[in-house]
Amino acid sequence: MAEREVTATPFQIGTELPRARQSVFSTRTTTLALLLPALGVTVVFLLLPLAFLIFISLTKGRTFFSATTTFTLENYASIFTQFLPNLQESLLLALLATGVDLIFGFPFAYILIRKVRYRDWVRAFMIFPMFGALYLAFGMYFILLPNGMFAPFIQALNKNGIQIPIYGLQSVVFAMSIFTFPFMVMNIGAALSNVDPKLEEAARCLGAKNWQTFTRVILPLASPGILAGILMCFGWNVGAFAEPLLLGSVAEQRAMALTLYNRGIVLFDYGTSATMGVVLMVIAFSVTYFSLRYSRGALVE
Repeated sequence: MAEREVTATPFQIGTELPRARQSVFSTRTTTLALLLPALGVTVVFLLLPLAFLIFISLTKGRTFFSATTTFTLENYASIFTQFLPNLQESLLLALLATGVDLIFGFPFAYILIRKVRYRDWVRAFMIFPMFGALYLAFGMYFILLPNGMFAPFIQALNKNGIQIPIYGLQSVVFAMSIFTFPFMVMNIGAALSNVDPKLEEAARCLGAKNWQTFTRVILPLASPGILAGILMCFGWNVGAFAEPLLLGSVAEQRAMALTLYNRGIVLFDYGTSATMGVVLMVIAFSVTYFSLRYSRGALVE
């Protein structure tokens, strides 16, 4: 029995088109209604404060809160002249801490992905340093005190002629690297989890040595995660505040975040402090952008 061919009449087509348009309009309206709260929060708590900060950075000294506001671009020029050593100190600390994270983070991530069975437990414990740099810096500050937990060990080293600078560059870099260590391990670990172990076995079967397998197989395939980890750690460390304040010497306390605080809260130089905040945010946003751009495919297990 032949099937009957069903054809739509012009009247049916004419009635279905308004319904389809109404359905599309309803879907768009619902989507917009759901997005409005998020857009409102973004505008009120992110875009407006950023615009307000940029506006203050264009004013001179404390004139923003005075009757006559004076606008100037000297604040941005001073960042690269008067406060250039402060910016260089922040970048140096961030680079050193990121280097420490990379040196110890890659082997840790490789062992975590390839050798550890209960890796989820390890990842859970790695969350603790991310609770806050202030808690971490305070903890190290009290541990390194003369009556602290490490006091006997440090005294024993000093008696043997080994002098360890307690509060200085080493302590600051160590604390900063601990705080951002999970970021490095998670990014590299996610990239390594996408590398098939059979590729390493195939390289060894073809006669490749361990260092050749590492440089020609593992390293190229894990490079997106490595780059993402480096950029993410650097972005977090460039605005370090608590570590240089509590663990650093005078040199480390010249970091940009501390200088920003002193200029704004102590000296009431709101224009310069706002400018420093804008510069730090530009650096952090740029690093975050490149981190997300070059980590595509590396952060998905």
